Formats: sequence, structure tokens, C-alpha cells
Amino acid sequence: MQLTSTTDYAIRIVCYLAAQRQMIATSELSQKLSVPSSYIPKITKKLKQAGIIKACEGIKGGYQIAKQPENISLRDVISCTESTMAISRCLEKEGGCSKNYIDCCKVHQILLDLQNIYNNRLETVKISDIIRPGKDEYFGRFYVVIKVNLREKNYECIYSNNHDVYEQVKTAESYDDFIKKYAEKYICEADWVNVQKCFAGENLTERLVDGCVEEEIFYRGIIENNGTSYVWMKARKYVDVTENTAIITFHNAKVIPNTIVTMERELRKKEQDVCMEIENAAINLQHRFLSEFAQDEEKKMYQRDIIHNIL
Repeated sequence: MQLTSTTDYAIRIVCYLAAQRQMIATSELSQKLSVPSSYIPKITKKLKQAGIIKACEGIKGGYQIAKQPENISLRDVISCTESTMAISRCLEKEGGCSKNYIDCCKVHQILLDLQNIYNNRLETVKISDIIRPGKDEYFGRFYVVIKVNLREKNYECIYSNNHDVYEQVKTAESYDDFIKKYAEKYICEADWVNVQKCFAGENLTERLVDGCVEEEIFYRGIIENNGTSYVWMKARKYVDVTENTAIITFHNAKVIPNTIVTMERELRKKEQDVCMEIENAAINLQHRFLSEFAQDEEKKMYQRDIIHNIL
């Protein structure tokens, strides 16, 4: 599958609008992005229909980003301009097979797996990743896969986008030594214990269910050598003792910071609600006490009046 020039232009336009965060005229888009001015309305119409950008007519009109860059995926933009996202006809919604072999075709399954990887990858990459300055701002490309042989007690790095990880594997004396060195170099010190505890060799086979276990934790990955800056990452392990194999992955988890912010807001709101409930309950209790106290005093005065009249 090869992306069209229309898609190329659409990505340029969305990234530029996301970086500028203001109304931009067609002439400026054409000049800055080398996009034919006559072609821009055709592209922006599709982006507008998808809710990615908004348009304003008039002398001071133009186009402006309609969403936060971190809420726009590369897949959102590409799907606006491409007629299909499927890499094969048999993967189309109403697709079919000339031999009607979809249910048993191995090639179809391979293509389906590739399609899912393709879609997920494009969904992971946000416009905010593209427009941020610096080569290390896009953490979606950070991915490490380690395979551990549980029987032989050895391991290998199947894949890493960072070549330094391969070097660490070569110099580490054992799997546990590698995890320790990896944590010290790439993980925030406050999360070392959790990561090493979860992925230590002796702990890989804990909490097995039918000989298998799948577990993941989140940790803060260090940005370069700056100990004060980090990005949330995810580590996951898949263990199958029948195959004597454990697969360990370290990769980005950009959704976590937003999730934590949302959780913090919810917790603060719940805390405020609880405090309000306690305060209201205290006020109601105080009113009830004063009311009952006043009634008791009134009863006592009434009783005293009766006794006084009898005497």
C-alpha cells in the first residue's frame, strides 16, 4: 500500500495547523507547505468533515486545528484521504476471496496480523509526537523485546530500536544482570524496585494459570540522561512454561499521563464531594442536636410550670 500525494499534503496541513494553533490562510499553507493552492480546499474539506480542522470564511478566514494534537492520530488523518486502509482486498469490510479460502488461508491470517500492527501503529502515533522538537520526542518508536529460555536460563534481545540495548545484552552476565543494568539506564530510580521485582528471573513464573501468565506494569522511562524528565512506559511479560519461554517487552504508553490526570481529577472531585457530605452531615447533626435540645428545654420549662401550679 502506497500513500497518495493527497494524504501527504493532508498530514503536512494538519501538522502545520497543530503547530501554529491559530487561523491560517490558504495562501500561507500553500507557500509554507508547497501544496498547490487549488488543491487545498479538496483536502481541508475531508479533514473538516472528520472534525480534525475547522474553517472560517472571509477576509481573515482560513483553517485552524479543531482538536488537541495529542488527540489526533496519524491514522485519523490518513483515513480521511485514503479510499481504504486495507492492505489487501480480502481485508476489506465487504471483501472476499476468489477461492473462498478466507477461513483457512494462511496468507489471509498473516495479512490480517500485519493489518492490525499497521493500524495500531498509526493509531499510536499522535500529531503531537510529530510536531514536537527533538529527535527523542516520539516515544512510540521505543520498543524492546527480550526472549528468555526458562529451562536453559539464557536470553536474547529479539528486537530493539535502540542499538545500545543489544550492547547491554552482550555485556550483561545474566538475564537478571541485564534487567538491573537496563533499569539503571532507562528507568526512573523510584521505579527500579517494581520493575526488577516483576521481571526478575525467579519471579517470571509466579501466579501461573494453566502454566501461563500475562502481566504488565507501568514505569517512568528516563528521557536521555536527564533524571528529572521522564515519559510513562509499559513493561509486559508473557510466560508459557510448557514452551519454557518468557517474552518481555518494554514500550511506550503515552496514554498513561492523560489517564493519571483524569484519575487525579476524579479523586479530587470525590474528595471534595466526601468533604461536602461530611460537612453537610455535621451541620444536619448540629441542627438536630440543637432542635432536640430546644425541645428538651421546652419540656423542662413546661414541667416546671405544672409543678409550680400544683404547689
